[in-house]
Amino acid sequence: MKTFPTLAVAAAACLATAAHGADSLPAGTLITGQVSGAATALLGLDHLFADEPGSNTTALSAGELEFITADAAVGLDFFADGRLQVWNNTGNAALAGSYTFTFSFAGLGQPLTAFAPLDVSQISGGSFSLQLVGPSTVSLTLSNLSFTGEFGSFTAQVASAVPEPTSLALMAAGLGLVALRRARRSA
Repeated sequence: MKTFPTLAVAAAACLATAAHGADSLPAGTLITGQVSGAATALLGLDHLFADEPGSNTTALSAGELEFITADAAVGLDFFADGRLQVWNNTGNAALAGSYTFTFSFAGLGQPLTAFAPLDVSQISGGSFSLQLVGPSTVSLTLSNLSFTGEFGSFTAQVASAVPEPTSLALMAAGLGLVALRRARRSA
């Protein structure tokens, strides 16, 4: 077996992984959510937001809202890059009451490592907390939130243990140089 083709394939694999390393929640990830507090049910896209058995489970769908509470006050939208956008759907600047959401993700390539606020500039009052509960579970608690306007939102970030694209790109470049050097020696 020649070393050159093997190293070239390894370098290409590293570059491909680096290009796709940003997806913490791959498309199609199965999300199961629970809510307690003001709303008693969480309704998912896969069930067309109908209150029926299993409606709290849905697959991540690009460009679509995944969940809405049974009282229609809160919308939750997940993205493949790990962002979660939380919408105040009341039509008022205030989201009264308390909601505690728990989301579990099935089919992740890597365990979750963090759950943190990303953009909370539209929140003007109340409180919220984010918690990483386990390797595939996060929790979000909202309490009497106020927003700067009607239908306000905020975003949070779910992160997984994906190698940094920069590190993979550097490793790929190094493997590529080794492969090139070996190819020149054998020529």
